[in-house]
Amino acid sequence: MERTSILIVEDDFIVAKVIEKSLRELNYHICGMVSSGQEAVKLTEQERPDLVLMDINLQGDMDGIVAADMIHSRHNIPVVFLTAFSDQKTFSRALETAPYGYIIKPFQSNTLATTIEVALNKYRLEQQQATRHHWFEGTLQSLSDGIVTIDTKGNITLINPAAEKITGWSAKEAIGKPLNKVLLFAEAGTGKRRTLSTVPVLNEGIVTIIPEGSTLVSKYGSSTTISEAIASPVRDDAGTITGAAIVIYSGEGKTAAVKSAAGGLQSSLEQPAEIQNLVLKEQQKRPVTADDWNDRGNSLMFSRRYNDAVNAYDKAIGISATNYKAWYGKGTALAKLGKNDEALAAYDNVLAIYPRNHEVLMAKGVLLRKVGRDAEADRCFELAHLYLP
Repeated sequence: MERTSILIVEDDFIVAKVIEKSLRELNYHICGMVSSGQEAVKLTEQERPDLVLMDINLQGDMDGIVAADMIHSRHNIPVVFLTAFSDQKTFSRALETAPYGYIIKPFQSNTLATTIEVALNKYRLEQQQATRHHWFEGTLQSLSDGIVTIDTKGNITLINPAAEKITGWSAKEAIGKPLNKVLLFAEAGTGKRRTLSTVPVLNEGIVTIIPEGSTLVSKYGSSTTISEAIASPVRDDAGTITGAAIVIYSGEGKTAAVKSAAGGLQSSLEQPAEIQNLVLKEQQKRPVTADDWNDRGNSLMFSRRYNDAVNAYDKAIGISATNYKAWYGKGTALAKLGKNDEALAAYDNVLAIYPRNHEVLMAKGVLLRKVGRDAEADRCFELAHLYLP
């Protein structure tokens, strides 16, 4: 295994040799020892060490803080400061360079070892996170389906090229704007304009759907028929909703969710691998509570695995029969599977718990219209508009 290489930057020769001896005993490789900031910058360029130990007060015109800033900005190499001074002014200047550690002289060998290991571990974690971020960004940019993400205020934080194309909004124009300014839909059949409501998904974690056959109206007024649009909450590791992701499936190459009452093939068979990978982390979590199972159902809905989503929502309902979010999710998944009567029954269960739910009334109205029960559908739409959030 290749040893970690360290560059020592220290203008006191005796101190530098003591540090060198301690680091060699700890099995680190010393790639160089220099006494000035200029030398440190030059040798870093040549040797590319894994870490730089930098004295703040150095000989010459360039002190350790300036040298560290140059090294980190040019080469992204972690720097740990060494100093005999602990005054607030020096400490504040050093903090501006985002150091990975700060050691006050004199110090013990174990302090040196611990600080270096903490700095290296922090750097590795940051690199892993950066790699995941770049992979995630690259995946979103390459998807043929539109992806839009929003923060907790409903403002757009990301829009991929596919979404730019169908909305007519460039990323530069769209980022920071409210979602309802960028995503505008026309309902199938009625042609009524509507937006994707973000209140349920952001406030309650309820998956939100724009029905299949709707058209997306671009910035310039042109229309694109879409298969559907699904909004699912995004949570941090603590389970707090930090925003939402919206996937807009194009109308081309659409796969029906189901073609038979027995269940048939799920549309995830033609689901892009990238979308499945994006929700894999959520699906690998082990659900415990009703809300956990509801989140699992939402994740499966997002990847269009409707049968599996129904099973997850049933788990949530089994734990808490009054979990209206799970009943709504189940109804939506059943509607995607073509099980209209069961879907309507699920929506009715939601409305028995939460009678003034705008989203559920809209979803029930769309389904009633689909099965030819127009009078009931119209009544649902009237109530939905009455209970607009």
